[in-house]
Amino acid sequence: MGAIYPYPQFKGRCVITVQLADEELAEDEDGVDYFLLFAGSTQRHLTSTLRSSHDTLQALCPAHDCCEAVFVTLCSASRGPPEDLNPGHVTPLGEHRFSFVQDLAFDMAQFLVSTAGRSDGLDGALLLDECQIPLQECERLDESLELALHHLLLPPGWSLLGNRLSNSTDLDPQETLLHFSARRGLYRVTHFLLQQPGAREALRLANRQGHTPSAVAELRGNERLVELLKQ
Repeated sequence: MGAIYPYPQFKGRCVITVQLADEELAEDEDGVDYFLLFAGSTQRHLTSTLRSSHDTLQALCPAHDCCEAVFVTLCSASRGPPEDLNPGHVTPLGEHRFSFVQDLAFDMAQFLVSTAGRSDGLDGALLLDECQIPLQECERLDESLELALHHLLLPPGWSLLGNRLSNSTDLDPQETLLHFSARRGLYRVTHFLLQQPGAREALRLANRQGHTPSAVAELRGNERLVELLKQ
């Protein structure tokens, strides 16, 4: 392979581009498919590609289970005639090292998960209220943070209320992760949190200002998020 770029986060879903060397180009472009095989220490992924030009391929990077450098092998598979049920001949063409790295969204996801159930856990996150984050940046944060949370291994017994579940009447007012996502207008993150243990209790729990997550979203004028939280 001539080159692979970029180096994505290990949670995947990043589009990567492969530049083919001259010797890797097939004479019959219509009769050949290209695949990428990612080989890590504990996981292997096979990814199909789309040709964006005669010598350039694009693929969706798979999610990986850890941060590490892996070997990526470019393979070609020749297509047989339609009536042939046997797969075509597969040929490895080249190999490249590829790094899965941890990004800021994953660090943020780890921090947020660690704050669940702590009375002062989200005090630092409340400082974000002092920052006017542009809508486009909030949308990027929503997508990347939801993806990081989805691939984060949650601790055993974890819930939105910490390591214990209780009736909302037994809990002191506190800022939960649902308050955080409602305050920032993070629709994808909120949708993910609503599927986690403790979500039903957290929905009814008011913070120190007396606001439930849906009330916070309503105060921010996010009608789509209000509807999601009230369903």
